[in-house]
Amino acid sequence: MKLKIFTLRLNPVTGLFDEGELVSFQLGKDVIEISEHFLVHEKTPTLLLVLRYRDIPDNGGGARQSQEAARKDWRAELDTQSQRIYDEFRLWRGRKAKQEGLPPYLILNNRELAELVMKHPANITQLREIEGIGEAKSKRWGEEMLALLSKLEIRKLAEPAPTTTKNQGENKS
Repeated sequence: MKLKIFTLRLNPVTGLFDEGELVSFQLGKDVIEISEHFLVHEKTPTLLLVLRYRDIPDNGGGARQSQEAARKDWRAELDTQSQRIYDEFRLWRGRKAKQEGLPPYLILNNRELAELVMKHPANITQLREIEGIGEAKSKRWGEEMLALLSKLEIRKLAEPAPTTTKNQGENKS
């Protein structure tokens, strides 16, 4: 396991942290955990990120495979009802990221979102079994994620199942 520290300064024009270097660094890496520390340095809001990671072994495709995995449409792996839950979690993640001034993928990446929807964790221990959701994420957003998942699952169960139409040429005798 390796560590890398990033210092992201708030861009006063956009109101966002410049994450370009962080995004580039993550290619070819398996990020295990990110801990963030907010501070003000020289009157500039600054986000200090400590990444715990390991290099992804190069199996001939290297960084290209990693980039392809990052672009994978995880939503397509889900059934229609699960896609609705996934979409609600993306909205939650976007609101949370905006509130906290973080890039959304630091809260949950798309793979973690899909796995969350597929596995339906019922408690923090089960939530932490999802690769990428460690102690820091579960402490910071775990209860909120579980509450939202529970609410969305209840709504999913209350929705009527898709009806199938009978063959119109069928004779009733």
